[in-house]
Amino acid sequence: MTIDELVRRTLRDWSDEARVPSDLASRVLRGRRRSRVKAFAVVAGATAAVVAGALTVPVLVQRGQVDGDRSAVVVMTDPSPSAETVGDPESAPPRTLVAAGGTAVYSYYVWDQVKISDDRQVLTRAWSLYDKGGQTYEQTPWAWLDVAPGGESVAVLEQVPAHRVGVITGRGGEVRWIDLERPAGAVRWSPDAKKLLVTNYGGNPDESYVPVNNSQEMMPTSRTGYTVVDLDSGRAAFHALEPDENNRFGGRQDFSWSTDGTLVWEHNSTPPGTKKFYDLDGNPRPGPPGAAETYEAAGVSPDGRWIPAQIPDKNAAMALKDVRTGEVLSVKPIDGQWVEQIVAWADDSHVITWACESKGFNSCVNGEFSNRLLLVDVNGGEAVPLTGYRENSQRPGSWEPVFTRR
Repeated sequence: MTIDELVRRTLRDWSDEARVPSDLASRVLRGRRRSRVKAFAVVAGATAAVVAGALTVPVLVQRGQVDGDRSAVVVMTDPSPSAETVGDPESAPPRTLVAAGGTAVYSYYVWDQVKISDDRQVLTRAWSLYDKGGQTYEQTPWAWLDVAPGGESVAVLEQVPAHRVGVITGRGGEVRWIDLERPAGAVRWSPDAKKLLVTNYGGNPDESYVPVNNSQEMMPTSRTGYTVVDLDSGRAAFHALEPDENNRFGGRQDFSWSTDGTLVWEHNSTPPGTKKFYDLDGNPRPGPPGAAETYEAAGVSPDGRWIPAQIPDKNAAMALKDVRTGEVLSVKPIDGQWVEQIVAWADDSHVITWACESKGFNSCVNGEFSNRLLLVDVNGGEAVPLTGYRENSQRPGSWEPVFTRR
């Protein structure tokens, strides 16, 4: 049997457990002129605890043992120093690598809602990872995963919540497991790939109430705090931190890293500020300039100059605000595309956005939830489609990208 045949056969054994998009808070709280995104929309989260090891990413499937007969299938990526723009503009989800500037989509998930009782449901995610050897995305069995900056390591949770976290290290290496003091619902690599941030939960953060008559009761969160794991020493430190009782983000309230990795933050629904920041010991701290002024997933630009903003303009839904001067730069429709959200920075002057096919001001062909990833030059240059259009981002079966530094 050839390697390719072995990989294909192995991947048939995957199990479909599965994350909510990183922009849930931005969708729920934004006072957009367009119709509001439904409350259950997918959100990205933050975090995990693990032991050491930088991984030299294999291009093959890794197999290790996970709880008896369940096999650990992990498709690894190779680091890509290139800043070349690549995509799959005819497919959603993409089949080949999506990347631009310093950012890549090494992983994505397809989400579903599974009813578990008459009045409760659980959001699940089926994860795919980019496999450089096959030059395509391959499905995995993990309930949660995060790829390290550079694409050289993967941290995984086998279920949500999980009592241990795994890291894949080295070519041919197996999954290394670390037991956690508190159950984990999310894991995220630090910007320097030397630490892991785990958000801890007492229950499943993806459980929610079934909507009744187009109305949905908010599920209280079981979040208990966060754990920071130093991968060099293997030291894991848990910090108890209950969510704000006024927080309106539902069960999943993950922590994320600041751009420089010196702080962690959570969304804040009570003014002032869209985010609350803490140091790695759990102490409240002021955030970086501009960071708490936007709910948009992209956050502050790499050079610290721009943040996404919304503007009362019929000609554009999104804008960029200069943190230092207050100047506002509209992100207007371009090449027949209406920019709906700014989700990641490719570099200081290019953003990755969700955009729909425009049919006039403030209107989309097939509705606002049928959109694609689009690379946009903030200085008014051409736009480059990175993926095909999603049919409806608010319906089960839709895909959500996870952006990682290349």
